[in-house]
Amino acid sequence: MSAISYASELDVQTIFTLMGVASVVGVIVRWIKIPYTVALVLVGLVLGFFNLVTPIELTEELVLFIFLPALLFEASWNLKLTHLKPSAWIILILATIGVTFSIGFIGWVLHTLLGLPILVSLLFGAMVAPTDPVSVVAIMKQLKLDHYLSALVEGESLCNDATAVVLFKLLLAVLILKGAEAAPLVLQEYALSAFLQFLVVMVGGAVVGAVVGASFLAFAKQLDDHLMELTFTTIAAYGSFLLAESISVPGQIPHLHLSGVIASVSAGLVMGNFSQKMGMTASTRVIISSFWEYAAFFMNSLIFLLIGLDIQVFDYEKHWYAVIVGVAVTLLARILMIYGASFFINVNRKINRKKLFPLSWQHVLFWGGLRGALSMALVLSLPKEIIPQEYRELIILMVFGVVFYTLVFQGTTISKLLKLLNFSNASSEAYSRHQELKTRLVGAQQALSRLSALSQGDHVFPVVKDKINQQLSDEIAELNASLDELQLSNELLVFKDEVETRAKLLKVKHTVTSEMVLEGEVNEEVGNKIKAELIESLEELEHLQFGDIKGETTK
Repeated sequence: MSAISYASELDVQTIFTLMGVASVVGVIVRWIKIPYTVALVLVGLVLGFFNLVTPIELTEELVLFIFLPALLFEASWNLKLTHLKPSAWIILILATIGVTFSIGFIGWVLHTLLGLPILVSLLFGAMVAPTDPVSVVAIMKQLKLDHYLSALVEGESLCNDATAVVLFKLLLAVLILKGAEAAPLVLQEYALSAFLQFLVVMVGGAVVGAVVGASFLAFAKQLDDHLMELTFTTIAAYGSFLLAESISVPGQIPHLHLSGVIASVSAGLVMGNFSQKMGMTASTRVIISSFWEYAAFFMNSLIFLLIGLDIQVFDYEKHWYAVIVGVAVTLLARILMIYGASFFINVNRKINRKKLFPLSWQHVLFWGGLRGALSMALVLSLPKEIIPQEYRELIILMVFGVVFYTLVFQGTTISKLLKLLNFSNASSEAYSRHQELKTRLVGAQQALSRLSALSQGDHVFPVVKDKINQQLSDEIAELNASLDELQLSNELLVFKDEVETRAKLLKVKHTVTSEMVLEGEVNEEVGNKIKAELIESLEELEHLQFGDIKGETTK
């Protein structure tokens, strides 16, 4: 393997150099049809090839403790539980059983075809079986998918990497105890303990994150200071991760801790979904969302450039066959995982009463299975003193090959797949346009109402009032005309608007019923019965899809 000289740390000069490069790339990709993150990887390859920038090694500590908490928190902060709920069972199955199956399948195939020790093969499976949330979320945001499909893709990528990290640590611990050449049967000695510790690691991480998030929301409720509330979210993102990783999990396999990845995701979900109910103002939420949006952009820009800088440093000529096998087996495992799980889910009506996993969604989930910084960080963290050098070098090459293939090939073609499946951006753009027009219309109507109130108090000259009144009236008429035109050209948009309107009205009925119970106008038993019916109707409405209304089969 080629020797490479890494910079010892990510210093200020390097950061500003990389951000300058990222800015230039961001401008260029506006004119070329390539995802921003993929462009960064390719530019990183060029920079590294010509030695224009000294590579910074993507260590496990740098990725897991610096980059990942911010990216996970930002993604989960914007992930709505109402959008996630219909796909919860799918995400749970894919992120646990699916990832475990993929690791086992990849490990068995590599052990059979390449003759690698079973523990080494399984470690490779743990590094490449899950999709990487950093890569997936960054690209999916640009594609502007349907809310529920986007939540499924993002939710699966956020959860399955936590499973893989935990299983990676479990396998690494067994390897340290028994050595790389241990027989396959040695895994049976640790199966029960590993399963129990796995549950504790996952559930414990979720509890820690939820408690941290809820605690900071309770503090924020006592304040009306957007800077302090923004500080609380930052502490929650990193604090929940560090707290979880500091709590040891007892068991037969040593050196395990609660999942910091799950903790950050849990904290973000709690704070993002319950901040308004806990009294956070709309303006504060906008400020916090803007801050985390920039933080994610900053982290993504750095991490994808660093991937490109690192990925080119090795010589693939001697091991091209192993790299191709690694890529092919990884893709095959993903195919079996996605389509196999979907068959089980779609025939089991208890799990999937509304056909929440249509075939076109399966295609998107498979092809959107990108690997990135997390896989690279894990493989570079393999201890040199435990794994023989020839195996370690080969595994690094194979993991880098998988990351390069999925980011560059799948990352650049997923938009074409979406267009082929009729998931074009047209409907999303129309929906965004509809939301913009509706917001402007409400603002203009409120302004007109306020103008009338001001004029009654003799605060506005009549001539000024008439002039502004005419301008606002013209604006309202123009906005209404634009909305009517948009409605006529997009039937799916009308459906979405109908669902949202019905949901709002159901919530109004729920609020009115609660108020009547509190005021003693109706007894609690009757009120609870009505509210339960309203909640059930709301859940059914949230599960409703366009094909159900149209009487057509969902894609």
